Amino acid sequence: MYQQPILKKFSFMINSTAQNQLEKEPVFLSLISSLQNVPDHRCDRGKRFDLTYILSLVLFGFIKGKTSLEACVKFGLARKRWFSRWFDVSRGVPNATTVSRALAITPPQDVISIISNFSNKMNDFESEDGVSLDGKTIKAISELKSGIHHFISLFSHSTCRILGQEGVVCKENEITATPRLLARQYLPGTMVTGDALLTQKKITKAIRKSGADYLLVVKGNHPYLQDIFEATFRDRFTKTSEQIFPENRRTRKVETTISLTSSLDLADLQSQGWKDLALVGRLRRTGTRETKRAKTNVDETVFFITSRGDLTSEQAYSFLRHHWHIENKLHWQKDMTWGEDRQRARVGHTPSILSYFRSFAIQCIRAKYDSVTKAIDGFTEKPKTYFDLLNQLQLV
Repeated sequence: MYQQPILKKFSFMINSTAQNQLEKEPVFLSLISSLQNVPDHRCDRGKRFDLTYILSLVLFGFIKGKTSLEACVKFGLARKRWFSRWFDVSRGVPNATTVSRALAITPPQDVISIISNFSNKMNDFESEDGVSLDGKTIKAISELKSGIHHFISLFSHSTCRILGQEGVVCKENEITATPRLLARQYLPGTMVTGDALLTQKKITKAIRKSGADYLLVVKGNHPYLQDIFEATFRDRFTKTSEQIFPENRRTRKVETTISLTSSLDLADLQSQGWKDLALVGRLRRTGTRETKRAKTNVDETVFFITSRGDLTSEQAYSFLRHHWHIENKLHWQKDMTWGEDRQRARVGHTPSILSYFRSFAIQCIRAKYDSVTKAIDGFTEKPKTYFDLLNQLQLV
């Protein structure tokens, strides 16, 4: 049961701090007040529910662990009295169809930019050490020939913050969508990592324009670069810095060797469009892995490029390992906890906004908890912990 003392505290924060705070910081008093700045593109005729109410209903439902619009509506009905502290609920709670229609005509970047600004303010605009770029498709609607069902995300290695998201239109790919995402970012001192697909000249320029450095993997999609790098590291006269990182687990015994060099014609590569290329690296992984079925030998080599000239082997190893946090802590979590791959919402901008809300829900939960799944289970057993989280993060 929601505790009365907390309600009084919320009431004091929203109502009694009065207009002085609202006039000083109208955008950052709380997330709810920030969402009031999202433009409402609906027709005034027949509009029964405030857009801020609809957005908050879905977002807070996702943070509670609800997986669909229908479940969020049920959550709103169960917590109608709580929502009444900020919204007019005299007309009840919007149904799933009303919510979907409102989201469908709301441009995603209107929502994402306001929530990102709020998040940056709450984090004192601290820059991230490393962020990952990667895309994800919602499988249940992947057969659509129009609309957006694939999204590129920018995800923090250390804080699990979602810095941005961009939809990939059906007739384009990640390569053309990524520069749009980066154009809205300011990332001084941050290292941006990406897989081989995103190792593109236009993307290196976009990353550098945002103020960040890049560390991008080179594989078979760039055979010319791969041949040059193989020949460079085979040459025994090439000056390299090298470090070995052993990894011993119950099911894995692997040694990773990171080698870095600038002993090649970097100026020529830069003139070809690889913006500010400063170092070339090689990752060599050898050892064994065990699964339930078999024990397999590991022997793989990949190359990478970076614009950070003072990058050390230890830093490169850390960035390359942490790049996969976007798969393990974001994409996997959205599928396992919120069942994103099974969601069939497809109208207009609805898939884009819902996908971003799931990512932001992960960010909010991981700000206070190590395990998203255990945290959501705890919200059910002890509802007070859920409301405490919203209060601590100034979401309400």
